[in-house]
Amino acid sequence: MTLGDKLKKARIGKNLTQEYLAEVLNVSQKTYSNFENDKSKPAFAQVEDIAKILDVSVLDFLSGDSVTINSTNGDHSGFIYQNQLPEKLIEQYEERIAELKEQINYWKSKSEDSK
Repeated sequence: MTLGDKLKKARIGKNLTQEYLAEVLNVSQKTYSNFENDKSKPAFAQVEDIAKILDVSVLDFLSGDSVTINSTNGDHSGFIYQNQLPEKLIEQYEERIAELKEQINYWKSKSEDSK
């Protein structure tokens, strides 16, 4: 199953329109349609946003063969992780963690400067 297929299945499972998701993501409906039709790929941050909106694990979109829609109240116990993380996903998470650490250090230094 392609990423586009997974996006479409999850969106339909939540009874949402492409127009709604496009608006929330601040992209055109055509751009979002291209994601679902595998004509273009969303940025990783967009995949994170889509997963959050659809209450689906990012891992479901980026690995495995199916999408597990979370029907819990946000505790994520409904997620099923079927495969090991792809190397690219691990790299992206490591980059994001490094960015967040830089932001934390920056704000800590700003806080210390104001004391």
